Amino acid sequence: MKKIFLIISLLITFIKAADLNTTLLKDNNTSAIYKNILKSLKTSDNPETALQKTLIVKILNIKKEGIKSFDIYNYKVSNQKNFIDTFFTIVEKIAEAKRYKKSLSQLKEQLSDIEEDISKLDSNATNLLTLQLEYAYYYKKYDKIKKDIEKVETLYEVWLKQLLKYLPKIEFKTTNNNKSVKELQKKILQIDKKIKKLEIEKERWRILDKKRYVENLEKEIQRLTNLKDSYIKKEIKSQLLLFFKALKQKSEKVFQLKIDILETASKFSSKNVDIKDALNEALNIFIESRLGKTTTYIYQLKENAMFFLTQNRFFNIPLYKIVAGIGIFLLFLFLRKLFVLIVLKILKKMSEKTKSSLDDKVLAIVTEPLKFAFIIVGFYLSVKVMDIDSETVDKIVRSMVIVAIFWLFFDAVSVLEKTIFNFAKKFGKELYREIGNFFIKTLKIFIFSVGLVAVLQEWNINVSAFIASLGLGGLAFALAAKDTAANLFGGLTILADKSLKIDDWIKVQDVEGTVEDIGLRTIKVRTFEKSLVTVPNQIVANNPIENFSRRDIRRIKMRVGLTYSTTKEQMDEILKNIRNMLKSHPRIDKKATMLVNFDEFQDSSLSIFIYCFTNTANWQKYLEIKEDVNLKIMDIVESAGAEFAFPSQSIYVEKIVK
Repeated sequence: MKKIFLIISLLITFIKAADLNTTLLKDNNTSAIYKNILKSLKTSDNPETALQKTLIVKILNIKKEGIKSFDIYNYKVSNQKNFIDTFFTIVEKIAEAKRYKKSLSQLKEQLSDIEEDISKLDSNATNLLTLQLEYAYYYKKYDKIKKDIEKVETLYEVWLKQLLKYLPKIEFKTTNNNKSVKELQKKILQIDKKIKKLEIEKERWRILDKKRYVENLEKEIQRLTNLKDSYIKKEIKSQLLLFFKALKQKSEKVFQLKIDILETASKFSSKNVDIKDALNEALNIFIESRLGKTTTYIYQLKENAMFFLTQNRFFNIPLYKIVAGIGIFLLFLFLRKLFVLIVLKILKKMSEKTKSSLDDKVLAIVTEPLKFAFIIVGFYLSVKVMDIDSETVDKIVRSMVIVAIFWLFFDAVSVLEKTIFNFAKKFGKELYREIGNFFIKTLKIFIFSVGLVAVLQEWNINVSAFIASLGLGGLAFALAAKDTAANLFGGLTILADKSLKIDDWIKVQDVEGTVEDIGLRTIKVRTFEKSLVTVPNQIVANNPIENFSRRDIRRIKMRVGLTYSTTKEQMDEILKNIRNMLKSHPRIDKKATMLVNFDEFQDSSLSIFIYCFTNTANWQKYLEIKEDVNLKIMDIVESAGAEFAFPSQSIYVEKIVK
């Protein structure tokens, strides 16, 4: 007994004196030390002996802990089952490494706590060896797990790429695969229902403090959970069959199949929670190796974009729906452009080949409303895709439809202008343009007004009630509209009286020029200085209108002055010749008044008054006739030997004073 105690004491002294990292913690020759300690502890009656024996056994068996070794080259891969099983084995190794990696920090904390406890003990403490053995166990376990993790992390890509080499040789048969997946999903669903019921029942027994029943139910729940995990594993393997078949064909279906596999893996219990991450890494390596990094990157980019669009909202609308709605609207704008460039162009060419002008008119009427119809349909479908279902949107769409309908009528008036002018000729050929323009403008204003009222009614705005409710504002509105009404009726009066028409030369008050347009409110007069003057209709209707274009002849009125040296005989000859000249002139109107008289003795001349009319009202021709008459009068005066007088004064000096 003394001998055994001496050996133990020597060992303890040796262990305490030596650095832990160079004795118990090193792999070299430590098994012999632990075996000797274990042999000496068999005859010891120390209370710590049992724990110390257990720790030594664990230290000696430390190699059995951690991740079991794996070598891809030892696996025979000849069919789809071998391939999938091998792939899943690698995935489980990756998952195991991830799970152990999470425990490393916990092991570090344990080592730190034990090291702190050892530092507080003296060399004679009875539990010193126990703590040192415990430290050695956790240290070796930490070291073993760390090396295993590093090995897996270093080699799993090599394993996967080596396995991928077998892919082209394997034939993947997917017959009835979908059926088996559905059966497995059904079983998993049934197990989930059972587990939920058992959880509720367990909670009841827990409340009643029936521990035995609670323990039995926990065991059953654990059994069902393990069974569920096994079914999930089978479902994943069935999905992997589809994945590897698509991967072999280099199909982009693999990306969606990967998502389905990971979704199935998320059903695993907490015990196998790391398998999802491991699967994700392994599948990504397979995809990148088979399809290339560029294809994978582009798809991931799309996936990230889709994730962003699906997870974010704007005004409570998912972004992807907004993008889809905008895309549909832009598509209809593109279709509208195609419709204009192709369909309308073809229809226009076809209509030009026909003898009838009706198809040309119909095409001109419907062109703009049809183009607007694309915008209406695009807007309607885009808001439907965005799930914007509100009364306001419906009102906007209905308002757009009303606008399109009245646009059709509005364009019809413009296209049928010739027909309207032909109809206006029945009211008088002289004013048919003015009456036609009046009809066209009236119809357009009427269509616009009715369309506006229809849109306002669609928005529940009662126009008549609105105007009636204005009160003083309505009175002010009526007073403001007084002038407009006066101008409107003034325009009707002008047309009814036929006092003027377009292209007439008129003078109203100080405005003189040619009429360019007769509107509902004003007439437009182009002056001889080429400026455009707009005159309200009520002014034209309430003031004298001098219409120079309505006369068919034009007056010549002048005075010719002769000197006081002209004799009576010369005067008689001149008057006679001028009368004869005017009577024989082809451009002087013989039926109109013609006067040639010596009527005044002016200060410096004998004045002859000439009054006649040309047979034209054209100003240019009138000036030419007047010029000819003037030249002939000059010839007559010169032939008579008389002279034209000019303003002068004669000064008579009666006496010159020297």
